[in-house]
Amino acid sequence: MKTEPYNRRRGDSKAIYVWLLILSNLLVFQLGRLFDANSTILSTPSFTNPQLDIPFPPTLHDVESRIAYAAAHPLSVPQGSVPNLPSIREANAKVDQERKIYGGAGDKLHLGGFTAIDAEGISPGVWTYMLEKLGVRSVLDVGCGRGISSRWFLEHGADVLCVEGSHDAVTQSYLPSSNIVEHDYARGAWWPNRTFDAAWSVEFLEHVSLQYHPNYIATFRKAAILFVTSSRWGGWHHVEVHQDDWWIRKYESYGFRYDDALTKAVKATVAEERQRLEFFAPANKTLGAAHVGQSVKVFINPAVAALPAHLHLFFEHGCFRDYNKGVITNRKCGEGRQGWKETVLPPEFYPLKVNPQDGLNWQAALMAGVGNPGENK
Repeated sequence: MKTEPYNRRRGDSKAIYVWLLILSNLLVFQLGRLFDANSTILSTPSFTNPQLDIPFPPTLHDVESRIAYAAAHPLSVPQGSVPNLPSIREANAKVDQERKIYGGAGDKLHLGGFTAIDAEGISPGVWTYMLEKLGVRSVLDVGCGRGISSRWFLEHGADVLCVEGSHDAVTQSYLPSSNIVEHDYARGAWWPNRTFDAAWSVEFLEHVSLQYHPNYIATFRKAAILFVTSSRWGGWHHVEVHQDDWWIRKYESYGFRYDDALTKAVKATVAEERQRLEFFAPANKTLGAAHVGQSVKVFINPAVAALPAHLHLFFEHGCFRDYNKGVITNRKCGEGRQGWKETVLPPEFYPLKVNPQDGLNWQAALMAGVGNPGENK
């Protein structure tokens, strides 16, 4: 068997090494050019949500692109804002007569369904729990009717935005015009330009047909905690009446997380409130909050709850005081003999305090508004 000389084989190895060295240098050169090109692309200015400080593609400066982007990214927080689409008026005397006790004169069939005072959706006890126990400071009231709930939060120092589709309800609102957005979700999606601690939506879900869910879910995506109810019976344009498990499954498929413990806590608050059966002067109603007590569901939206602007939610004092029978008792940091060693929370992390006088102011505002349609408070 004939073999090649050792020196020749060694020469071939050197040649291969030289070629590999040349190829590696060419590869490094090409990668460098590619990096420079990508750096140029990445340095292209992009629009930024001023609150979240999250860059998004520069093409989203127009409304259509924002809506398309939100539809293509259904689990993300919608960027920026889009203009509201007010309801289209439709005079129909027969429909208005059929409404009977319900408002909505001049609105299309799918709108209206509100009453002057619906005591079954009024729960100052739950609202107090939201402010003092959960640390809610801002509320997005979706399907707010005349703004009864919104007015309570406004009187108690919260940042409030009320969204309503019925033009009839908006013209009779208990709120300043700066706190109201008239938007018909049957016409398209809408969301505000900022995020909120909570969305409150009572007697709304059953009124909006399934094909329009994406339009109002885009609004809910701007809130950290959702408080929603769903009807167990028929009513004006009740087109989505389902058991709680259907809603829970549906909303979890939208990316929200059902919180069973908070739901039970809210229901317990309503039960305690109903035992007092407080008389409510406007329209001679007795507070019962049946809509809330029977079907309220609380969801967490992690995409918003995790933002630095909402760190104050679920407030508890963090410094240890005692441990007894499996229960931790905490105290305010910075107090006591050892307080000088502890980090103190800034004031903005502490919950709003409910003042009884604010509640009286709220009742007075509602009493002044009953029987005065068309007067925007």
